[in-house]
Amino acid sequence: MTERIRRVLLKHARVNSTITYSDLNQKCELGLNFELGQDRDYIGELLGEISEYEHSKGRPLLSAMVLHKSKDLDQGDGFYKLCERLGFGNAYELKADRRFEKLQRDKVYEFWNDESNFNKYKDDYA
Repeated sequence: MTERIRRVLLKHARVNSTITYSDLNQKCELGLNFELGQDRDYIGELLGEISEYEHSKGRPLLSAMVLHKSKDLDQGDGFYKLCERLGFGNAYELKADRRFEKLQRDKVYEFWNDESNFNKYKDDYA
């Protein structure tokens, strides 16, 4: 399932676009109901797993492109908690600094729009 999500995220990275949780759910045919807390937690776990792997390989966080549709297209709190765990800084401070979110997305776009990176790493996922 995470491989399918990653492929969708890579497609969006290649065209410098974000995706909402609900659109990701639909495109990947995950069948999640975000009215349920466990489904919201589950998508967060999947995205966290992908971004932790990418980070361990020195690549940018693909989950930076996934936004809440109903919250003015903001990152979820889970993204900032993940970033804190990965050593980017305090989650609260990262969320307060609106530049951080955009910087992470820009890093994703730059990395994955480089043909060499894309061809070398597009299938590099455990």
